[in-house]
Amino acid sequence: MPLPKIAKGNLSEQVYETIRASLMDGRYEPGERLTIASLAEQLGVSITPVREAIFRLVTERALEMRAATSIHVRRLTADELREIQLIRHLLEGEAAAQAARNITPDALRDLERLQVDFTTAAANNPLQASQINREFHFRLAEAAGLPLLCAAVETMWAQMGPLIHLYHLNTPTRVLASEDHGHYQVLRALAARDPEAARKAIQDDIGVGSVMVEWLEAKGAV
Repeated sequence: MPLPKIAKGNLSEQVYETIRASLMDGRYEPGERLTIASLAEQLGVSITPVREAIFRLVTERALEMRAATSIHVRRLTADELREIQLIRHLLEGEAAAQAARNITPDALRDLERLQVDFTTAAANNPLQASQINREFHFRLAEAAGLPLLCAAVETMWAQMGPLIHLYHLNTPTRVLASEDHGHYQVLRALAARDPEAARKAIQDDIGVGSVMVEWLEAKGAV
């Protein structure tokens, strides 16, 4: 799927946000090689803002640069993914608890709509399901009103987005679209304004991703 063209403005920032979002959404696979020239062509910009964006993402450990022109989506180790899961467990758990205290009716309805969309996408479009799943988690964090926490969560997702997409590709539809999906527990806790139930629900949902750690342990890398 091609990347959207970049409009005029702060090109470097826009390119960075676009590539970063693509990583979060799972548009790229672990280990996939990216070229600056190809990204520049897709985005309709010069090489310079792409190079600047790549350097930022390498610093954030979402990409790795093996040589001057060899850029790859990072392959996480099992230990790295386990640490990311722990960080998400703590940060997103706190965000969910705070969101349960602050959630507005409009924000709750948006999350409910996203979950309906996720269930539909899970049946036939794993990439879209991955994107909507990410949007659900980010909207939940935004509802907490903790922007620094949200920024830290986004960094974790940029690193593990390619793996989450693989999770959606390899998980049976009946599991993703089940009425027992963890997001429904989150929504019920938010509606009840129960911080501890919301914390536990999102942490349980994140915990399902432990299967990805098992993949990495079994294969050494994806």
